[in-house]
Amino acid sequence: MSIEDIIRQIIREENEKHLEDIRRLLESHGYHEVPRFLTVPEAAKILRIGRTATYELCRQSEHNGFPCIREGHKIRIPYNALMNWINQKTSQ
Repeated sequence: MSIEDIIRQIIREENEKHLEDIRRLLESHGYHEVPRFLTVPEAAKILRIGRTATYELCRQSEHNGFPCIREGHKIRIPYNALMNWINQKTSQ
């Protein structure tokens, strides 16, 4: 193993330690990685409304601007778009 390879290995190990420290720090402050897309029940939980009401928001999305994506029978709600929609509704 050359000196360059050894240095690369040391740097790689140090970077992994730092990333793990950052991950632990974020988790200790309540940060959890969020999914990019939510199911209707997950979105309902965030909105603190029932699933039926959330399905109704999806059904009327053209009128109310509620962010949802339909894939056949599946409905997915982009997390960031949902947060933006909530911010818009609460700032009006």
